[in-house]
Amino acid sequence: MSSLTQQARRDVIAAAKAAVTDQTERRPFEWRGGDIMLPVVTVPVGDVLLNHRTHRVRAQVESLGAGGTIIDTNPHSEEAQQLLADLIRQTSGYNEVKAMIRHEKQREPGLITHEGVLVNANTRAVALRDLHEEVRHESAFAFIKVQVLPDNADSTEIMQLEFNYQMRRSYQQPYSFTNQLLFIKDLLDSNLKPDEIGVRMKPHYDPTSAKDRRAAAEEVEAEDRLRQIIEELIAASSGALHWPDFDDDRQNLIEIDESYRRMVARKGPDAARRVKQAKLVGLLAGMDYRRVRHIDESYLDSYVLQALEEEPNLRSAAKSLAIGQQEVPRADLGGLSVLDDLSEDSPVDQPGEVTLQPLFDVLVRHSRVDGDTDWDAEVEIPTTEGTTRLPKNTFFDAVKAAMQTAADSKAQDDQGQDALDLPRRQLNAAGAACDRVRRAYDELEDDGDQPDPIALERALEAYLRSHDELLHYLAERGFAAAENRL
Repeated sequence: MSSLTQQARRDVIAAAKAAVTDQTERRPFEWRGGDIMLPVVTVPVGDVLLNHRTHRVRAQVESLGAGGTIIDTNPHSEEAQQLLADLIRQTSGYNEVKAMIRHEKQREPGLITHEGVLVNANTRAVALRDLHEEVRHESAFAFIKVQVLPDNADSTEIMQLEFNYQMRRSYQQPYSFTNQLLFIKDLLDSNLKPDEIGVRMKPHYDPTSAKDRRAAAEEVEAEDRLRQIIEELIAASSGALHWPDFDDDRQNLIEIDESYRRMVARKGPDAARRVKQAKLVGLLAGMDYRRVRHIDESYLDSYVLQALEEEPNLRSAAKSLAIGQQEVPRADLGGLSVLDDLSEDSPVDQPGEVTLQPLFDVLVRHSRVDGDTDWDAEVEIPTTEGTTRLPKNTFFDAVKAAMQTAADSKAQDDQGQDALDLPRRQLNAAGAACDRVRRAYDELEDDGDQPDPIALERALEAYLRSHDELLHYLAERGFAAAENRL
């Protein structure tokens, strides 16, 4: 990139416009409700500025944190422009665009302001610069073809033009999932209505149909809810998670959101929040969305704690991760409503209820993404005796394995594939539950506490009734162990 002054860059663009002749290519351009013909001009590719507001790499810029401040504070500086170029080079479709330009040159013009800032074609500009460095004898790579916007274009119009170019038309390099979510947010913030965005995003919607406009609006609103979930997870992670970490999680997030909304309608926000929290744990642990589908109230009540206890590296922490202890801190989600939809007056989880909230608190603060080099770091996890530490990779692998085992067991039960083995496994689960009662009682005594004796006596009587009924039932069917205890 050349170190032109702002005025010098304006002069370059003005000179390109002044060089237009009757033979210069012109293309139609929709502008402020009408069509105008804009000439296609060429300017040195090193003289144009990458657009720091481009949504091509918005999520990546957000993830830079303090390291990306220069992009907002001094976007036209050499440092900011180099950062933007490096981020563009790292996008998934960059090499494909570069290869296409190498063989076919630049087919479509970009759009640029009279000050030399690209509205679109940022990827093409970086590719041309790189090719010009690699193939110095090829002068075609030294210039970029553009159409110049009228001088009075404002920032809102420029953003909407980017939207029209990048979301409605079919380009070789689509926006990533999270960049598109952030683009939708900015469009909503610019006072575009959801239905207006939706019909432009999806050409199959008929803008004259009220039904299609409602469907388009619902689709945009659903996408924005996914953005809010990601935003809250990032906030809760204390810097461990970044927007691009969720680029492969779109289907998982869609199903989590849809499941939550259905469950709110059927069972209310408390039950829906509990299940949604557990599904987010599955997402953070790296579970495939097909397995996350099996996470529901039954999964929490009957499967996941046992699976955690059966995982050797998690055995001592299983109860604390699933149910928690009073002193275990929870991730601060800032009072945002998308994850919990609860007011201050909403009832808290029942004592002893599996919510996986403590497990969520640990997972959300430790990123597990491709390229993570911090696998030797240790994760502190709560146990019934205090805390313990595990290597990060060991912890994540164990959590994922346990949660997948629970999901697979539930899936087998749901499909009837393991019906013959269900009585045995339920007895094993009952035995494990009895063991947990003893451990819980011992922990209370060690702390000098006692459970409510009346409530515990009632629970014991109910358990014994069920126990005796089961013994009679099994004795009638010839089980010697049951007969010997009658």
